[in-house]
Amino acid sequence: MYGTRVEEAQGGVLRPPPISKPDAEFEAKLGVQFVEGREGIVVTELNELFEKVGFPRRDPDRLKIALENTYHVIWVRSTRQSRLARNGQMIGFARATSDGVLSATVWDVAVNPAWQRSGLGRALMERLTKKLVEDGIPTITLYAEPQVVGLYEKLGYVRDPEGIRGMAFQRRKKEKAGAGGALLRV
Repeated sequence: MYGTRVEEAQGGVLRPPPISKPDAEFEAKLGVQFVEGREGIVVTELNELFEKVGFPRRDPDRLKIALENTYHVIWVRSTRQSRLARNGQMIGFARATSDGVLSATVWDVAVNPAWQRSGLGRALMERLTKKLVEDGIPTITLYAEPQVVGLYEKLGYVRDPEGIRGMAFQRRKKEKAGAGGALLRV
């Protein structure tokens, strides 16, 4: 959760994390561009990025609807042909859902493995968090894989603030009959 530090909880001002590298530096050094909004996103390409980072492939129609119902999207595309990407290829993505006034949740932060450790994940999160804070949203949450929790903490996110634990109600994995008719979860 972002924005739960003591001074902010006591009526202080929530400040976004500073932008550590300007867009122009990413463009000049890496040949990439940050894009805000859904325009230009190709769902099949986004699904390919998700697969590369180990996320499940999503039904294209449902993913399109999810994007349409997203509060804010930021993504990264290559601006030149290289051994790592073709010109215009999506190489990073992040989005947030929100009610626009009280809370937002960050989802689907993904950077192509060939581009990881280049600062793009941090840059996506800095820019997305900045936008949400500037829109006046005081509580920003996310779910994080264990290997990236440290990054989010460096950006000001707090692990389990005030003992709060995230929970999810979701579909169970499919069950199939095993030997002797016993049900197995797969």
